[in-house]
Amino acid sequence: MPRALTERSWWLALALAALAPRAAGAFLRRPWHDEYFTAWASKLPLADLVAALRLDSGPPLPYLLVKLFASVGSDPIAAARAISVAAGTAAVLIAALASRRAFGDRAGWWTGALLAVHPLAVAWSCEGRAYALVLLAAAWAWERMEAMSSNGRGAVGLAFAVALACWSHGLGMLLAAVLAAAALTLRLPVRGRALSAVGVGIASHLPWLPIALHQPPAAVAWMSVSWQAMPIPDRVTAPLRMLSPLADFATALDLPSSTGVLEVAAAMALIVLVVAGCLTRGAFRFAIGFILPTAALGALAALGVPAFYPGRGEVLAMVPLLALVGAAAGSRRPAALAGLALVCAGAVTVARAEAAWAHAPARGEQRIAETLRQSMPHGGLVVISGYGRLGIEYHLGSAASGFELVNYPAEAARHPGWYDPFVDRPASDELNQLRQRASSVRIPVAEVVSRGLPTTTDLSRLASSLGLRPALDVEDSIVFVSPGGSALPLRP
Repeated sequence: MPRALTERSWWLALALAALAPRAAGAFLRRPWHDEYFTAWASKLPLADLVAALRLDSGPPLPYLLVKLFASVGSDPIAAARAISVAAGTAAVLIAALASRRAFGDRAGWWTGALLAVHPLAVAWSCEGRAYALVLLAAAWAWERMEAMSSNGRGAVGLAFAVALACWSHGLGMLLAAVLAAAALTLRLPVRGRALSAVGVGIASHLPWLPIALHQPPAAVAWMSVSWQAMPIPDRVTAPLRMLSPLADFATALDLPSSTGVLEVAAAMALIVLVVAGCLTRGAFRFAIGFILPTAALGALAALGVPAFYPGRGEVLAMVPLLALVGAAAGSRRPAALAGLALVCAGAVTVARAEAAWAHAPARGEQRIAETLRQSMPHGGLVVISGYGRLGIEYHLGSAASGFELVNYPAEAARHPGWYDPFVDRPASDELNQLRQRASSVRIPVAEVVSRGLPTTTDLSRLASSLGLRPALDVEDSIVFVSPGGSALPLRP
């Protein structure tokens, strides 16, 4: 068989190996809160989208892309996931090419295979958020960096990759800083062109910085809270722990964990391969790309900066890490066996995750929406506490236009993607006004009361005063409906 045909077959096989689990995951996985926010934001007019992003989330590119695809009639979450599947699949191929440029053909195939089945990479690539775009930007940037190292070309692509990262997620600025540090290792005059390219990518993002800096601290405070809740020994390894294909994923993600023995064995194999990869000729740029972002995220979190949450920031180090592993596996037979074990481990973890997604019960927001549709078939007024409004509205579907969803406190409606009970407090007369309104309307009234919040007592009393009855007890919420609503079983 001609070499060119064989090589095309390998690339096709790698593309299919990357596409299959991502497409399956996008089909099987239940949507969740961040994706409900994506769906909601993508429907906003441009001016309202900018105003919403002043209070929550990151740069606008992911939402604009979803808006574009959804404009032809696609469901917003389906559109967002399709974008992630395509970006994640492309990232695998480009990362393989980057590793191949640096370390040779075998290293490229190993890097591509590892990224194709890494549980985090698959998870990012089958949900409607920005991380698959950041992964694509990182792979593209490293591939262009290696192209510049070998032939001096690639500055334009590097600039576009940095811009893609910066306009997709706040982590893009940190990726740009890492790439600038790696560019210092290039020879002159390529070094100057690479630094200029990174600078151009950053400069493209400068118009958005005032909006990003306007975001209230409470919007991202949950990351600092999560970090402080970790035992101190866990904080030391937190930015590294989920880079292994066998990790304690279930503590923060809807991915399965493995037994402690297997996790330790996979971590040790990964460490050995990374060290061996760092000793490979030409590995210093990828070593910088792996070490610098993990150290920076840990340092920023330790300083109290809300920069790290498990299963997210790892996107910055993933491509350089697996390039180093590919370099080792592609040059040494024992390392290849260890690399094969990690590929198999990743594939098994992904298969377990997708089996669990296929059998996962409906999320609370979906069940609440079903209860509201059955109890109030012609719509009505629904008072909601906590941050479940976006998911309920999404699952109401076409019936949502018949419902008026009201946040309590009303301040929470300004930023439906997050809720902080210590920031969003009801006005002094807000509950009385809500009671008067609910008593005077001639349409059915319902409440969705989240447990454990300062508003729980208020809304429980309101439900009692309005004569509402409990219709559904799901997760951390109770749904109260008008007495005339259809009876539904409470949770056992």
